[in-house]
Amino acid sequence: MMIAAACSIRARSSRVFHVLHHRALIADPGLLRLRNAARSALATLATAVLASGWALRHHQSLTVAALGVLFAMIAPLFLRDARWSNWMVSLGWLYASTCACFVASAAVAAQPAMRAAGLLFVVFAGMLYQRSGPRAIGCAMLALVAFYLGLYLHPQPAAVVEMLAVSACAPAVVTFVSRVLIPVKPRGASSMWPLTTRAVARGMLRTVARFNRSVRRGRCVLRALWRREEAVLVALIALAHRGRALAWLPAIPATLAAALAMLIGSGLSEERWMWAVISTFVVFLGTTSREHTISRVMQRLAGTLAGALVSALVVTAFRHAPGVLAAAMVLSVFGWAYYIFHAYARGVFFITVLVGLVYGSLGFEIVPLARLRVEEVVAGCLISVAVAVLMMPSAAARRVQPGVAAGQ
Repeated sequence: MMIAAACSIRARSSRVFHVLHHRALIADPGLLRLRNAARSALATLATAVLASGWALRHHQSLTVAALGVLFAMIAPLFLRDARWSNWMVSLGWLYASTCACFVASAAVAAQPAMRAAGLLFVVFAGMLYQRSGPRAIGCAMLALVAFYLGLYLHPQPAAVVEMLAVSACAPAVVTFVSRVLIPVKPRGASSMWPLTTRAVARGMLRTVARFNRSVRRGRCVLRALWRREEAVLVALIALAHRGRALAWLPAIPATLAAALAMLIGSGLSEERWMWAVISTFVVFLGTTSREHTISRVMQRLAGTLAGALVSALVVTAFRHAPGVLAAAMVLSVFGWAYYIFHAYARGVFFITVLVGLVYGSLGFEIVPLARLRVEEVVAGCLISVAVAVLMMPSAAARRVQPGVAAGQ
């Protein structure tokens, strides 16, 4: 009887597992979102442990780990290349953009005019190249977050070097998590096996060969530009042709909205005004009409309000339980990475909870901080709506346009 009961329970649990797995595949084909979220959460946790451990061991502030942790959290979502060489190129671009913008922001943090100009340039460039694929969007996101981190911390040159050195572990952790522990599945592959040492070596050789080819091509272009004036005209024509594919339409309104958010947000808080600017950036990112922008604004407001409330409750209840707060942070990273691309309001909810947990664990008063975050986000969203209504086309106009063009 006991054996039969055990077998029956096992059979029922197996059926439940298959049903849940089938439903998960329907909601998330190939479990891609689940895998991306797991990569981001695991890479963030590992980087935080390594960087924070180094900081504590050398009696340094935990803020030295911030740059590496931010990179490990965001980068895995935009590393989608199956080939090892392409993946390493994307990783290099993401990390270079992060470090360059962090250094630049730290250098201009004490100069208001340069700080504003640099921030608006980052917003404009990020919006302009958003159609160039996941690599470009990832660079834009990391550049903006790194610029904000440099402005907020305004570290001294020695601290900048230290933070860059500590962040060097983040690309290694992301590589290990994304290519070995939870590898990218190649197209047509029936199974998912970790990369072998031979495959890694082969990929690195391909990357080096690709870099050498790029250098040789660059030399040929420079020689052509030096020898023939016609090559300059050809290069300018090619540049103009590529410029037509850039996202000029959302880039200009987003930059204007960021400038207005900078002015109004700094009036609300001299330290947290970047929350208003970031709100304008993410609201316009990927939108093509005023209706789409307004929808994004409503989702961001809903997610921010709910996230601020939950973060205040969690921090207040578990302020003296760092283990619970750390577990909630990892869960928030996972939820943000899982939902941010297909359920924006839920993604905003989790990132708002994460921000509140981080500041609460550092000793900040969570209730005034949550209230200020809501105010900054509301300011950025209202500015975005106003700019979108004035400068963005309507969805109906964009649907009519192809028909008009065909009739002509």
